[in-house]
Amino acid sequence: MSLSQIGRLGGGVDVGRGVGPGLGYIVRDVRTSLAMATVVALGAGLGCGDRHREPKEAPRDAQRARRVIEPSNERVGPLPPYAIRAEGVGPYKLGEKLSVLLEQLVSGPQIVLFEIPGVVHRSVIRAEADAILVGGEQASTASFIGVVGGDVARTESGIHVGSTRDELVAALGAPIDDVERARDPRLIVPSGLPSLRAVVEAGKVTAIVVTAPAPPGRSVGDCQRPAATERGIGACLTGAGELVEVAGEEVVIRTGDGERTLATSPRFPGLVFAAPLRTSDGRDELAVITRTDEPAARSWSIAAYRLEGTRLVGTVDATQLYQLSNANARWIGADLHDVELYLELTSRPEGIEVGGLLTTHSSSRTRAVRDVVVISPASVNRHRGKSAAAEPSSAPATGSIFASSAPARVTQDAGVDALDPARAESEPAEH
Repeated sequence: MSLSQIGRLGGGVDVGRGVGPGLGYIVRDVRTSLAMATVVALGAGLGCGDRHREPKEAPRDAQRARRVIEPSNERVGPLPPYAIRAEGVGPYKLGEKLSVLLEQLVSGPQIVLFEIPGVVHRSVIRAEADAILVGGEQASTASFIGVVGGDVARTESGIHVGSTRDELVAALGAPIDDVERARDPRLIVPSGLPSLRAVVEAGKVTAIVVTAPAPPGRSVGDCQRPAATERGIGACLTGAGELVEVAGEEVVIRTGDGERTLATSPRFPGLVFAAPLRTSDGRDELAVITRTDEPAARSWSIAAYRLEGTRLVGTVDATQLYQLSNANARWIGADLHDVELYLELTSRPEGIEVGGLLTTHSSSRTRAVRDVVVISPASVNRHRGKSAAAEPSSAPATGSIFASSAPARVTQDAGVDALDPARAESEPAEH
C-alpha cells in the first residue's frame, strides 16, 4: 500500500505536506490489517500444502476386526410343491440310502420304526412336517415314498392328495389290467404311472405311494376277460368269459353278457373285495378277501375258488393273513380302529402272494391319513392237484356251494418288500 493510498484512508490528509495529527492511528490500523492478511495467507498456504501429503499408513501390526458370517437358516434346494415322478418325490429318491436322506432334513433327523410282527417292519423318515414319509429296511435304502399332504407334492399333470378318482384316471390313465394281479378297489395303480399307488376313499385320493413298479404280467391262456361293467368285472373262470359281481357280502357269477346267473356264493361276512386271478393253466380263480372286526382285534383273511360247472371249488381255504390288536397298534402310535390295510394279490405257480399298504388315520373329524407304509408280504399255497367237489356233509357250515380239501399254509417274511420286483426268490420263513 502506497503513502498516497494511506493518505486517502486518513480522511484526505496530504502526505506530502507532513504528517497530521491522525496519521499515527491510520498507520497502526494499516499495520494491523497487514498482519491479519499475512496470517490468513499463511493459513491458506498451510492448508493447500496438506492436500499433497501422502496418507499416513496404519501400523502393520494393527488388529483388524474379523468378519464372522453366520450360517443361514434359510432352506437351500428345491421347495414344495415337489414333483411326483417314477423315481421319487422331489429330492427324495427311491434307492437312496436312508442315512443320506436324513441329512437333507432341515429340522433334523426324524426316523421312526414301524414294527408289528407279521404285518409291517419298516424304518420311516418323517419329512416336510410329516407330509412325506420315506421308508425302507433298517440301515438300507428307500424302497417307497409316501405322500399324505395335499400341498407338498403333485404329479406333472397336477394329481395330488385331495384329487378325485375321476381326475386321477383322466390324468394318469385307467387302472392297470394285469390278469396275474388283483387289488383292493380302493388301491389304484394308473397305467400312465405304474410306479404310483393311490389310496382312494369316498372318491378322493387320500394318500400316494411311489415304489418300484411291478414287472409286466405274463400272457397266460387265450381267454379274454369281458369288459367290466358298472356292477361287475370281467373274468375267465371258464374259457367262455364271465362277469363277477359283488352284492353286499355275496358274490354273483354271471355269463359274459350278464344275462344268466351261473353261481351265487353264500355270504362272506366282512367281505372287502373279490377279484379274478389268473393261474398257470390259463383259467382264473376267484380270490376273496375278508376282514373280521372284534373289540380288541382286527384280522384279514384270504380264500380262493375255481368254478366247476355251477359250483365253486376251493383252491385256497380261508386263511388268516394279517392280524392287529389294540396292543400292537399302539406300537405304531395308532388306535386299532384307525388302522386300515389295502391288499394287493399276485398269482404265483404254487400259490398267492399278498402285499399292500397300511395306513393310519387321525382321530380328528377329517379322518385324514397320517401314515402310509408298505406292509410285509405273506403267501398261501394252493391245493396240490385237482380239488374234488365236497359232499354236502363236508361242506362249510355257511352252506352250500363250496368244496375244499387240505388247509392252506400262510408264510410271511418281514424282510422282503412284496411290492419290490427285485425281491429275493428264497422261500420265506413260516409264520
